[in-house]
Amino acid sequence: MEHKECSVSLVLLAAMLCVYCRIDFVKASIVRTEKGFTHEAYSKLGFTKMMKSRAIQDTSSRSRRSIVEKGDSGDRDVCAGIIWPQRKSPKKLKSPCPTLKVWVPKKDGFTEFIKVNEKSEVEGGFSIAIFCHALHLLPYTVKPIFKPFINGTGKSSGTYDQLVEHIKGKKCHAVAGDVTIRGHRAQHVDFTIPYLNSEVYVLAHASHEWNQTLWTFLKPFTWRLWITIVGVCLFTGVALAILEYREKNPSFSSPIYNQLIMVIWFPISTFFFQEGKIQNKCSKVVLVIWLSMIFIVIQIFTATLSSWLTLDQLRPRLPPTFEHAGYQDGSFFKDLIAEKFKCSDKNLLPLKSVEEYKSALTSGIVSVVVDELPYIELFLAKYGSEYMKFGPINQESGIAFAFPRGSLLLQDFSRAVINVTESEIMMEMKKKYLGFSTNDTSQPNQTPPQSLDVQSFIGLFIFMGTIIVGAIITSEVSIMRRNKKVLPVKSSTDL
Repeated sequence: MEHKECSVSLVLLAAMLCVYCRIDFVKASIVRTEKGFTHEAYSKLGFTKMMKSRAIQDTSSRSRRSIVEKGDSGDRDVCAGIIWPQRKSPKKLKSPCPTLKVWVPKKDGFTEFIKVNEKSEVEGGFSIAIFCHALHLLPYTVKPIFKPFINGTGKSSGTYDQLVEHIKGKKCHAVAGDVTIRGHRAQHVDFTIPYLNSEVYVLAHASHEWNQTLWTFLKPFTWRLWITIVGVCLFTGVALAILEYREKNPSFSSPIYNQLIMVIWFPISTFFFQEGKIQNKCSKVVLVIWLSMIFIVIQIFTATLSSWLTLDQLRPRLPPTFEHAGYQDGSFFKDLIAEKFKCSDKNLLPLKSVEEYKSALTSGIVSVVVDELPYIELFLAKYGSEYMKFGPINQESGIAFAFPRGSLLLQDFSRAVINVTESEIMMEMKKKYLGFSTNDTSQPNQTPPQSLDVQSFIGLFIFMGTIIVGAIITSEVSIMRRNKKVLPVKSSTDL
């Protein structure tokens, strides 16, 4: 019995030894195939522990690399949420850059243009939307990988100048953002066609001005119209003098200087003072036409004068010096303000967002803010009732995207940007991200009314002149007929 138990034990031991050897042989074959190690290496003590340790290190290293990549660019397709599926067009040509690394600046404010969240992922913004639309208009497929320009702590890795220099000499790289074209930046990269104008304006408080002077009551009509009205009145007086003189009116039989006075005074005295006595029926027609003309002119004059008197003009309240001006943080305006306005840059205050613009202007920390037109318009779209822009005070080349010098994507991308800016997409993106609209009334400034000129009354004057001339002709014909009917009486001596 004991002999049988020993035999069974030996058989089990031999089986276990074979299984162990088989497993060790399989491991050696796999490692030899993948790593190229020799057979002697597998006989060393602790080889299995070494392989397990190396495998753990490789796994953790790959994990760390994946976390870094996700932190840089994210695993989301940023353009997928911007480009509508029906707007995607088939690509036929071979792409010079199948994958494009797009570097994006990270800003604390003005997220309407570029938005990078707390996880350092690019979420979108106006500039990113324009970039994606232009990218999908290219004749070939390019996959963008958006990477925020940040450091290890998640903060911005530098200025816009440093961001532009970062892609210098790199083939399939680009910068998508609100980057202003500047001469020193163009030495390192090439810019596309600008997608936004970037004139420099001054943002200031608006003050209401009632622009009335001593001669405001004359502004409804131009000086030529005033002279024409006086001439028409004199012409009417001369016509009445001719008509009444032909009817032997005693008021016009006085000396010549009195007749000249009656030319001016007779139309007025007849209606308002009842001093003059009309003897010619055609004179009544002329007076009615003249009075109608005066009534029409007075009504139009009253309406236009009301517009001038109630005109509320907004004027920018500019300071005598720009030493307490604000500018966008990270921009080049600090040196521009000091150079252009001949002031010290010690008290110039950098501001990071539209809200900081509002707070600094309201509290009086800064008197004005100097910035580019897109940011000024963004501010006025939110707080335009009390503020207004002044300028432009300086001309810039525009806001565009940057590519390395000699990039094969530059020309095609510039053409795509032109197509985007000329299409309805531009206004849609402005309305979606910046809050702009076609009927934007963020600058409630009334334009001065237009002074009326002779052309506004030319029809009335022609009609009146025709009636007056017709009345004189009719009167003369009537007098001639009446004189022909009066024949001389023959005396008896003639018989």
